[in-house]
Amino acid sequence: MQAEESREPKTFEEAYERLRRSVEELEGGPLPLEAAIARYEEGMRLAQLCNDMLDKAELRIQTVLREADREP
Repeated sequence: MQAEESREPKTFEEAYERLRRSVEELEGGPLPLEAAIARYEEGMRLAQLCNDMLDKAELRIQTVLREADREP
């Protein structure tokens, strides 16, 4: 695993790119079983992280819209 992939992604874009690369590796050809399992586990973790980040962004947008509705 590369140094950049050993740390937690800080942004949605970074997490999504790493998820995309993991999927490409899994789809791209034969991997040893342990490597494939590791990529799958990483992909699932990154997918959940992306979902969590999108949920937080949606809540922020809803808050902004509610506040905008209250303004005269």
